[in-house]
Amino acid sequence: MSAARCGVVPKRVVALLLTLAIVAGCTSPPPEPGTVDFDGPDLVNPMRGQYQNILTDLFPQASEPNRDRPAWPGTRFESVRIPWRILQPKDPRTVAAGAPDTERYDFTRLDRAIADAAAQGRQFGFRITAFDSCCDATDKGQTVSMAPDWLATTPGASSTRTADGVHYVLPEWNNAAYLDRFTDLIAALGRRYDRDERVAMYEMSGYGDFSENHVAFARDTLKIPAPSPENSRKELGYFSQYRDQYLTYASAQRLVDATLRAFPSTQIVSTMGNPAIAGLLLRDSPELRGLRRPVGIRSDSLGALPILPTWAENRWSEYVQKRDPLIGVLAERFRTAPVITEWPPQLLSGGTVLDYYRRGLRDVVNGHVSLVSSTGFPAQSRPERITDEQYSLWRRATVYTGYRYAADRVEVTATGSGLRAAVHWVNRGSAPTYDGWKVSYEVVTESGRRVARVDGAPPLRTMVSTQPYSDLAATPPVAEATDTVDLPGLQPGRYMLRAIVTWDEHKPRGTHRTTMPPMQLAMAGRGKDGGYSAGWFQVG
Repeated sequence: MSAARCGVVPKRVVALLLTLAIVAGCTSPPPEPGTVDFDGPDLVNPMRGQYQNILTDLFPQASEPNRDRPAWPGTRFESVRIPWRILQPKDPRTVAAGAPDTERYDFTRLDRAIADAAAQGRQFGFRITAFDSCCDATDKGQTVSMAPDWLATTPGASSTRTADGVHYVLPEWNNAAYLDRFTDLIAALGRRYDRDERVAMYEMSGYGDFSENHVAFARDTLKIPAPSPENSRKELGYFSQYRDQYLTYASAQRLVDATLRAFPSTQIVSTMGNPAIAGLLLRDSPELRGLRRPVGIRSDSLGALPILPTWAENRWSEYVQKRDPLIGVLAERFRTAPVITEWPPQLLSGGTVLDYYRRGLRDVVNGHVSLVSSTGFPAQSRPERITDEQYSLWRRATVYTGYRYAADRVEVTATGSGLRAAVHWVNRGSAPTYDGWKVSYEVVTESGRRVARVDGAPPLRTMVSTQPYSDLAATPPVAEATDTVDLPGLQPGRYMLRAIVTWDEHKPRGTHRTTMPPMQLAMAGRGKDGGYSAGWFQVG
């Protein structure tokens, strides 16, 4: 068909088409529809799949012995840990009252990291650490501190402990001098970054090793005793069964409330190993009313430990035996907020490396994981070649992570005033999307002329299967939904319905406005506009 001829639209349908946001124009004939399986390159979309963790590039291209494996196609998310000492080198006692945040804190490195991620088309997440037990090489006599030097001169705010000749500066988690300074920092971070659309995630910070709400190193290596189960309610204000917590309920509330107030517009996630923190973040803090998004879950040790913390899943836990309602709240949180995980280098629960990857694969699906780290697993953390069987398990765990949508069937029927299209959607991934996306459909002729465009509304955020996953040879169970839309009356002929899913997630009064590319669907034939051929239908 000639270019002149391509733009002709019959007069009797012009009015109807204009009411449906008609886009008339010439394109190539639409490609054939079709879904794609898990064998091809992974889908690169926001908040799903492999993410770049702690400035470590994606596997396998970042691993010297494994670079002959296919390069991972990319990611839309990266996460970093920032030591407190980098952000606040100045002693706040030396800064004038009323001084702006830029005089109190040094945001240079964090600003640069956020800008670098955005330049690569990635969203950004971060947490702040006040204590890290590793992992830089240390010699006897050296001091390890993530806190600013001035904290050691602040009465009551920290203590220095020694193990194997190395000195560790440990915050006094319940001391007001420490909590005052760290909650001031959280508030400043919120003022600067909460409405920044480049920043998609903030990880709750301020307690425990790596800000992960556990203190095993302090208990086991530094020999700092924690309350016994019998005394925990009296000393901490909540039950702690494993002598693994120091934080009181009142201190947990200070840190949680400061976090919720500082980041109402940003996705907050947290490890849930401390039951007081978990309860406050998931259900109990009055500050939850101000959040735009529910708090998500940060779970370490994928493949080695369960997604849920011990207090919420072990049959000998008092919380489990007494059926504490908080466990149900935690277990259901994947329906409304992401689960982000990190592989560990240790096989903490025993077994072989293959067992480790098998557990990781199973837990990704059953735990509804959205993001899995580029770091930690043996082939990444050690200079070793991953075997074919291990790689297959690792790869499947990674591509099953998060959402994987496709519009795989279209049925069009006549109505009294036009046509009605029923578009069948599937999600073959482990989790839904939690972001806002806008779904649109285009009607295209066989020659490629677009004659109509309508908005759809498939329930992407709730499309997730909870069917248990146990057969590791199988793919994840599928969630399905049908989206029904009305189309205008059309001339007799054969038409293609195209689907395009565009980014529609923005923060209220957001700064550094960010728009992600249209969603990559698990479908063949992606067009230059990000749309896909969903199915042919015949009129007349």
